[in-house]
Amino acid sequence: MTWRDHVTERMRVLIVAGIPAGVLVAGVGSRLAMLLLRLTSPDRVNGVTSDDGFTIGKVTVAGTYSLLLLGAVVGIIGAAAYRLVAAWLIGPRWLRRATTGLAAGAVVGSMLIHADGVDFTLLRPTWLAIGLFVALPGLFGVVIGVAVDAVSSPDSWTVRGRRRWLLPAIAVACFPPTLVVLAFALVPVGIWALAREVDFPDEIRRVPGLPLAVRSAWLIIAVVGLVKLLDDIQALT
Repeated sequence: MTWRDHVTERMRVLIVAGIPAGVLVAGVGSRLAMLLLRLTSPDRVNGVTSDDGFTIGKVTVAGTYSLLLLGAVVGIIGAAAYRLVAAWLIGPRWLRRATTGLAAGAVVGSMLIHADGVDFTLLRPTWLAIGLFVALPGLFGVVIGVAVDAVSSPDSWTVRGRRRWLLPAIAVACFPPTLVVLAFALVPVGIWALAREVDFPDEIRRVPGLPLAVRSAWLIIAVVGLVKLLDDIQALT
């Protein structure tokens, strides 16, 4: 493939795999989690603004779309992150899925859960709130890997005929603000595609000790996230 084909294909994968996975897991999943927590929490949480700016107990079309849009953005970012780390994952497929799921649960969970906000001090039971918002990013970590691998496969149904351009067009048309995120993603994707023209990524992977260093760095990030997550859970419970 030419440089342009490499860029187009990588952007297609980010859109077709990332947006649906993010909308379903991060968007719809978060909405369902908040609904469940609203049902299990005391009535006094009604009308309170959550840490993410949503009014607890109030479901609107605009609010729901905003949540789905946030999920779409998260999906694109997650797809890009998975493509970045996929080459360094080890073991059989099930282990790779478990690795990305556990890492996402620890790192993103540590970002979502904090002891000084509204969501985890008013919503009850606390263990359920914590469990849901660790499980959701963990599930997303698994799903995004499955989605990216499926969409990027040469035999994928998403590349047959008009679907190659129609599916990305529909996904972006449903969530136009994602164009901003995609514009930022276009630069590193273009640079990476250009590097592939001269087999630069393969040269990098052959540098002695680099694979171990990269995997150690990802492990340290996951461990730091896990430690922070455990600290916040301890403070809440």
